[in-house]
Amino acid sequence: MAVLCTVNAIACTAYSPLAKLAPERQETPWPVYLGTPQHDPSAAETLSADPRPRWRATVGRAVRGCPAVGESVIAVGTSERQVVLLNRSTGQVLWRTRLQGTIRGGPLLDRDRLYVGTEASPDGRVYALHLKDGRVLWSTRTGSVEAALALDHDTLYAATEPGVVLRLATADGKVVWRRQLPGAVRAPPVPAPDGLAVATTADTLFLLDRATGEVRRRLATAGSVLGGPALGPGGKDLYLGTTGGHVVAVALPQLSATWDVDAGDAIFGAPAVSRDTVYALARNGTLWLVPRADAAGARSLSLDLVATAGPTPLARGVLAASVSGEVVLVDPASGTISWRAQLDGPIEQPPLVRDGELVVVGGRGDIHIYR
Repeated sequence: MAVLCTVNAIACTAYSPLAKLAPERQETPWPVYLGTPQHDPSAAETLSADPRPRWRATVGRAVRGCPAVGESVIAVGTSERQVVLLNRSTGQVLWRTRLQGTIRGGPLLDRDRLYVGTEASPDGRVYALHLKDGRVLWSTRTGSVEAALALDHDTLYAATEPGVVLRLATADGKVVWRRQLPGAVRAPPVPAPDGLAVATTADTLFLLDRATGEVRRRLATAGSVLGGPALGPGGKDLYLGTTGGHVVAVALPQLSATWDVDAGDAIFGAPAVSRDTVYALARNGTLWLVPRADAAGARSLSLDLVATAGPTPLARGVLAASVSGEVVLVDPASGTISWRAQLDGPIEQPPLVRDGELVVVGGRGDIHIYR
């Protein structure tokens, strides 16, 4: 068995000459947390009336962060400091790469490569990996990265537990600028047309200049933002949920709140925007549906579960998952649950649907595919 290592010896990957390697590229990128700035990668998808298990794969003790779902592959990060690539049709592991640090935010997919950040245990870095074989193309020491990265063309944004925001070049990982903010960053940074939005645990939302990293504006939030804010269509609005139990719409670039809905309990997961509605799931299992243009029309549905992951709007219905491992599909018009499944919990990331297949990451390092 041959062993290949990067020039800087940051990570090594073992390859078998008989191993089936991944495709050279994927045509549809997964550039931000949950795949799209609106967190709506499944908004045009439908599920069968009674989805059945297709395959299940165990990749480690636990999967960390959201998976990146391509046309033919699924990429995940594990608690064992590994990035794992699987064949989406069969669940076969195509390769594993071990990194210097624990993965928390999950990988991003940019056609022929993956990007991932690691915590400072022992070494916080941002990596670029070759999609085909998992070898490290470059790595940059950044400090402990807990939030997912954000990709914008030839630029990668990372934010760290000590509150440092970085802009890196995707070509070689070179740091273009660094900006220290008060508080830790646990929600992914959001590239918008008029700046980079970054929320910190100092209960503050910042808007940075994307070219220089200078702080342009700031807004106090009613609690911390731990789930990634969702960018509205056109990039002129940002929607976020807070640990203080609020769903808030923020106008960009003014960074002013246009409406604020009291959700009644903390919101840990990311909201999603689909068509004219903002979806948010509170910890107590209350699903909120807020019209983007008129928050007075907000309504809620009780799903009778405890959730830390955000909701997933589909073409017909909304998926939600609980810390106990329950996955449900609810009709937002009636509040009726039309389908449910029980997996090992906790489920910490929203279920995803692509090409009619449901992808769920369970609590014991298991990836489940339903169809």
